Amino acid sequence: MDSEAAVIRSEMSQTRAELDYKISQLQRKAHDLTPRSVASRYMPEHALDYAIGGVLTLVGAKMAWGRFRAHRSRSEHLRTVLVAANCP
Repeated sequence: MDSEAAVIRSEMSQTRAELDYKISQLQRKAHDLTPRSVASRYMPEHALDYAIGGVLTLVGAKMAWGRFRAHRSRSEHLRTVLVAANCP
């Protein structure tokens, strides 16, 4: 009778250990699937820095293009005025 009880206790202990292991594995998987963990795994480390740099580069390029066009139209206007002034 004692040997049957010992066998049952051993099986219960083994089952408890297996369940604890499975629970810990599920908790680890749950932690790995949180939105923050998934984002940190797939996003570059400095994604926000890259995004801000890209936006600032585009804004600077637009401003430079606008200044270039304004300067060009001013020179064309000056050229037409000078040509008109030289023609009698």
